[in-house]
Amino acid sequence: MNKKIALGVAAFCAMGLSASAWAADAATADEVIAKVKESAADVAAHGEAALAAYNDPKGKWAWKDTYVFVMDCKTGMMSAHPNDKVKGMKLADLKAKDGKDLGNALCAAGGKGAKGGWVEYMWTKPGAEGNFRKVSYVLPAGSYAVGAGVYDDTPLATLEGKTK
Repeated sequence: MNKKIALGVAAFCAMGLSASAWAADAATADEVIAKVKESAADVAAHGEAALAAYNDPKGKWAWKDTYVFVMDCKTGMMSAHPNDKVKGMKLADLKAKDGKDLGNALCAAGGKGAKGGWVEYMWTKPGAEGNFRKVSYVLPAGSYAVGAGVYDDTPLATLEGKTK
């Protein structure tokens, strides 16, 4: 009997540690804000010369379960992205998993002014079945707009308050 209890406790602890480890690998909204601000300064300062670094899925601009992407909203193109299928894509073709227009919404958020804006949409989560709420923060960066997303249930008004 004690052996069964010990095994049950061990299994429960292992599941708890696994969930904690997974949660530690999930980006936070505060991290997204900091990375987007840092990347906006980088792209604004270096322009096209900075873009290659944003295509590297193992580079500085990709962390935990997210990454920074760079858009040229004037030409309507995804200028830099760690996924080759998305890099170079027409923003008009970028749709959320529920079919809503995502590319133009991201550009609109970046066009809200110096503080940028947030967009919420449905997206797939690596390692999970189904679609989940994701929010992306977007800032203007010279002739580009930069953004990064996070799986987060925080209301948009609260997120907007963090960036104003």
